[in-house]
Amino acid sequence: MRVRHVMATAALAVGFAACASSGAGEPLEPVYATVCEARCACEDCSGDNDGLCEAEQDALTGRAEERCQDEHTEYIECVRLEGRCVDGHHVAEVCDGAEAALLGCLDPGDEEHCSTAGDGICDEPEGTGACPAGTDPDDCRSLCPSTGNGVCDEPENTGLCPAGTDVEDCALPRCEYVMDGTCDEPEGTNRCPEGTDVDDCAAPTCADTNDSECDEPEGTGQCAEGTDVDDCAVEPCLTTNDGECDEPEGTGSCAEGTDVNDCNDLGTCDSLRSCGNETSGCVACANEGSCADALAACVSDDECIYFRQCAVTCAKGDATCLSACEGQRPAGAALYRLYDRCVHCSECRISCNKRGLFGC
Repeated sequence: MRVRHVMATAALAVGFAACASSGAGEPLEPVYATVCEARCACEDCSGDNDGLCEAEQDALTGRAEERCQDEHTEYIECVRLEGRCVDGHHVAEVCDGAEAALLGCLDPGDEEHCSTAGDGICDEPEGTGACPAGTDPDDCRSLCPSTGNGVCDEPENTGLCPAGTDVEDCALPRCEYVMDGTCDEPEGTNRCPEGTDVDDCAAPTCADTNDSECDEPEGTGQCAEGTDVDDCAVEPCLTTNDGECDEPEGTGSCAEGTDVNDCNDLGTCDSLRSCGNETSGCVACANEGSCADALAACVSDDECIYFRQCAVTCAKGDATCLSACEGQRPAGAALYRLYDRCVHCSECRISCNKRGLFGC
């Protein structure tokens, strides 16, 4: 802070260099009609110095006339009325703010001053950015701790922060869905502009949105909750991960894309979507593939063959008949059970709708 407002040409480009100091005196608080009267009463201007002071004041007034009249008037009135005479020098330290405002107005390129200092709005980089750092300290003393969160916290919205301290957030359109657990920016629901739902969108985004497959925890689980909103807007499947595909290609009790894990587990044969028999469809595929060993074990064992011959005579759902056949050929029944489960409960559980002898 300046202690002496000498207003030399180096400071304001038109200062008060005219008046040389002489003598010493006690601090005074008189009121003078002009700045030069106040100055020269303290510093005992004589000769041409008084005229030079007046000329410099006229030049300052001319510079300020076009766009800095208010700043000029405030500064001059402050120096004239608040200045004090201390040890033969006219000082007005209380006018530092007014001087900074006038300097900034007269020379906007002067990076050491802010023309709007003290107007109640922080104009340093963390505020409006109109002034360099450190040139608007009074206004920027109380900063906003919640800048950059997409919510305007100045008086016109939440009111948590002073005017001019949350400029970036208050320049954005408002999002009505902030902090609801769902990202509403374009990468989420797209209900709000980018940068207006910062907290909700801080979670990782989902790379597989809008692919008709729910990738949130209730779906594939590949994405965080609230990041695949459109795909997960359908009713969730209540029977996921139970080993049974409940989407339309399975039981049909759940919507497409809601029982992904169970429905992605379908074997190569089951993808044929036709049960078939020993010569066609899923059964033929299983017999030649994953169930080939179980089939070979059964057809090479007389007990297994006799059991099957007995079992095929039982009516569908006749558990008593089936139990009797199993009692007659227990070893054969055990071998056939392995084959039956391989085909109808594993490889072809969807295509054959689990229609094995022993169930699944």
